Amino acid sequence: MAVSPLKIHLLPYYARGHQIPLVHLARLLASRRQHVTIITTPSNARLIDNSSDDHRISIHTINFPAEQVGLPPGVENFSDVADNPAAVKLTIASHLIQQQVESFIEQSPPDALIADIMFTWSEATARRFKIPRLTFNPLLIFDMCVVEAIRAHPEIFESDTGPYTIPGLPHTITFPVKPMATFNKVMEPTVDAEKDSLGVIVNSFKELDAEYAEHYEKITGRRVWHIGPTDLMVHKTVPRSIDGKHECLKWLSTKKNSSVVYVAFGTLCRLTDNQLYELALGLERSGHPFVWVVSRHKNKKGEESEGKWLPEGFEERMREEGRGIVITEWAPQTLILNHAAVGAFLTHCGTNSLNESIAAGIPMITMPGFGDQYFIEKVISEVHGFGVEVGVVEWIISPYEPPKEVVGAERIEKAVKRLMDGGYEAEKIRAKAKEMQAKALKAVEEGGSSHNTLTELIDQLQELSAFKVPATAT
Repeated sequence: MAVSPLKIHLLPYYARGHQIPLVHLARLLASRRQHVTIITTPSNARLIDNSSDDHRISIHTINFPAEQVGLPPGVENFSDVADNPAAVKLTIASHLIQQQVESFIEQSPPDALIADIMFTWSEATARRFKIPRLTFNPLLIFDMCVVEAIRAHPEIFESDTGPYTIPGLPHTITFPVKPMATFNKVMEPTVDAEKDSLGVIVNSFKELDAEYAEHYEKITGRRVWHIGPTDLMVHKTVPRSIDGKHECLKWLSTKKNSSVVYVAFGTLCRLTDNQLYELALGLERSGHPFVWVVSRHKNKKGEESEGKWLPEGFEERMREEGRGIVITEWAPQTLILNHAAVGAFLTHCGTNSLNESIAAGIPMITMPGFGDQYFIEKVISEVHGFGVEVGVVEWIISPYEPPKEVVGAERIEKAVKRLMDGGYEAEKIRAKAKEMQAKALKAVEEGGSSHNTLTELIDQLQELSAFKVPATAT
């Protein structure tokens, strides 16, 4: 007997790092003949790439309460805000849409709801309508394990000086600095919001943090569903548009294999002019060629700050020597990472950047920006060993309030040379990166761990759907 397609509602959060992988998950579910509705706001709907034109994916827009929280019309994503007060307003707005979402669910009851972990109210909504619910976590399950470990051992950070070793985890994890006092209080609700769910969907693959998935399932009793990297899974079946005309790709083609450092800090991470200056010095002194994508801080008017952020004559020297190029606009990161000339990725440790680097088999030089990125640095360096640390001097929560201190050029230079100068340690790190790439590619293939987990998830939802009673509000 033919099984009817599931009707699944997806609720992506209003940040690109959260939104993109959940939209990829929508496309993966649709590729398995399930019907998916993405619930979002008008401006966020325009950011969604629905180029597949899959009739099984629809977008339902709800009103964004901009006026209610004091945001300008059209500011509906964290990439559109310039400071912490505006980010707080956006966070408040994300909790004010619950009634609209529930009204839509009442009109169009789904077989399941998949909500981003930041929508902590989704637990109450799913319970009200008796809907099977999963949370979507764009982070690693490793992050959640560390949050739980810190909650269980608040004494860890009593001292004002590090290092700080986190107990009760599969590996010895040590942080040189401690997070801001409110950090865990911000993270804990996202863990607690998974209560009464069918588990958490993670944008990763089992082989990256299998020990931590097992640990998390043991301490919480909730299933971890590794379905990812979603970008890699989607582009196995959906053609990726390739534009090889970007100037940096032509420049890379003039360089030796694995000789260039790619430097980028994502869309939200904002480095101060002083930090950019030190980064430039470190890159120059390393002696290795680089492609550096710079996103400078913008003020409330959307204008870049006027401070001095490059050493005198830096760009001219790098251009004349053929040593490096600085890009201040968008750059094709996936194509750059997959170029044969690139030998390392100096990164802020965002989850999407981590996944893209793994997929390309590129070792990483880690310099976390904010929030959970300090956790990801430890996965790269201490858990798996496919990168080297620049490290940090301060652990902050928000990208809109950058560290007051800077990481010096000497530390940056040393980390770049440690990987790019060659030698036994560097070759070992490169081998680890290639090993992790092979595991990721295998995971998303038919019969791989992520592919099979997606099948298991759909099968479980189908079983629940077969025995469900009509959803009515209580």
